[in-house]
Amino acid sequence: MSPSSSSRRSFLKASTLAASSIALRGSTLLAQATQADARIDILPAEPIGTISPEIYSHFIEQLGGVIYDGVWVGTDSKIPNIGGVRRAFIDTMRAVKAPVLRWPGGCFADSYDWRDGIGPASKRPARAGFWDQQDNNQYGLHEFMHTCRAIGCKPYLAADLRSLPARDFYQEIEYCNAPAGDVPCNSAAKAVPDALASQRAANGDPEPFNVDLWGVGNESWGCGGNLTPEEYAAEFRRYTAWTPSYGKKPLRFVAVGPNGDDVDWTARLFKALYANPERRHLWGLSVHYYTSGSAAKFAAGDALNFTNDEFYDLLTRGSIMERVITDHWHAMGTTDGQPQVKLVVDEWGAWYGKGTELAPEYNLSQQSTMRDALLSGITLDIFQRHADKVAVANVAQSINCIHSLMLAQGDRFTVTPTFHVFQMYLPHSGAQAVRAEFSSPSIANPLANAPIPVGGNSYRGSLEAVKTLAGLSGSASISPSGNGKQVTLTVVNPHLDQPVTTEIVLHGSSIASATGTVLSETDIHAHNDFDHPNAVHPRPATVGQPTAGRLLHTFPAASVTTLQLTLA
Repeated sequence: MSPSSSSRRSFLKASTLAASSIALRGSTLLAQATQADARIDILPAEPIGTISPEIYSHFIEQLGGVIYDGVWVGTDSKIPNIGGVRRAFIDTMRAVKAPVLRWPGGCFADSYDWRDGIGPASKRPARAGFWDQQDNNQYGLHEFMHTCRAIGCKPYLAADLRSLPARDFYQEIEYCNAPAGDVPCNSAAKAVPDALASQRAANGDPEPFNVDLWGVGNESWGCGGNLTPEEYAAEFRRYTAWTPSYGKKPLRFVAVGPNGDDVDWTARLFKALYANPERRHLWGLSVHYYTSGSAAKFAAGDALNFTNDEFYDLLTRGSIMERVITDHWHAMGTTDGQPQVKLVVDEWGAWYGKGTELAPEYNLSQQSTMRDALLSGITLDIFQRHADKVAVANVAQSINCIHSLMLAQGDRFTVTPTFHVFQMYLPHSGAQAVRAEFSSPSIANPLANAPIPVGGNSYRGSLEAVKTLAGLSGSASISPSGNGKQVTLTVVNPHLDQPVTTEIVLHGSSIASATGTVLSETDIHAHNDFDHPNAVHPRPATVGQPTAGRLLHTFPAASVTTLQLTLA
């Protein structure tokens, strides 16, 4: 935090009662404001940046029940589908206006040959996949592209850097993006059709896929090759040294970033990349950060059976995402002539141990509760507060795995609480993030000194960072609405049994009206399942009448709230 930000926050905290006494209209509201437990100051005159719609993106991988039975049910299935893709999956992704879908991994990507998944389905080879399960390749490149088209989202392809040569990478780009029809070779040669574009057309898609977002490998420090940062930097330069481009905009290449909070990887990677002057291809840095509990009782905590202490511990460790973002942002540094590289948090979510999977073969499947809804809100608010740094983020994964929005098995289907949070945060998409200062007592993490399980992309830094959890957190954005403007404020109250009455102050503007939506349950373990698919769902929030630029609102215990403030 800069000295000016620190001074501003101190001033705002110190002046709360004084400012209320001077500016509040009406003795009743003044009396209520002095009883507030917390205060939120929204500062529209301090913009952060435009919130990229792509921070609300998603991820699917050939892992457990994600693709087969989750996304892909087959064209002959009695389960409602569009071209073999589960209709409920498509409808749910449309409901959250999914902007980007990442595939085929994950670790699976670096053992995957994209050519195995093209051509007639009956002739595609069955292969051993990364996750100790055979892949029959019935869901391949074309099926993925058709999924994206049905949803209305952009594709994000993770390329195999560990086991395929660089030639296969640029030929995959050519296969996806080369235009149909004749292409001139040079001024003297006769125009001829591109061979890979013709192959794509023969496989059912004459028009190019126009994929612009490419991950150059995945987790190359681990499953993607066990490389050092310097080794990976050389591979990244080699794979991107020449790639075909068919549009006016350059392709967006994403380099493999760190394991969780491993700042050393990022610093060494950028030093190695900058050692060569040819670095114009680098657009984004991938960051993976999963949140696991510290409880010794479970390998990585349990999705359903958790204590109050474990609840607070998980959310505290989830809030470390803010430090992960700021630390890697500073580690990337800046160099003259190099466009500013953006952060791409293309894997994030809560990762628990075994015990709640849909079936034994559904590897890394887990249930999702209200606790995961709160973690989703905390994480999305962090991305929005750092709209100037984070360009893309992909929750892992969309269905049947880790921090999913959906669970499906056969003809049974349900959304999770996380789905509802994504819907509630839609008004932020594309809006201007503005500074919002939250003043509320923090919560001590009762498991701050507990050991962290080995494995995953979890936080392993200073224990000082996991000692306290913000008693109230969120973000604010402003966007045009009709003839005026609308401020969206999202807030997470993590207190298990304490509603937080909060004075909300909108500086420099008056609030004409306010509406809200809230997601909360009396039991933090509440979740949706196939027999009770609507057990957890949002409800309209009870919002009081604003006075000038102020609003008093009580955020329920263990809740996620979206308030929409229409400016006078």
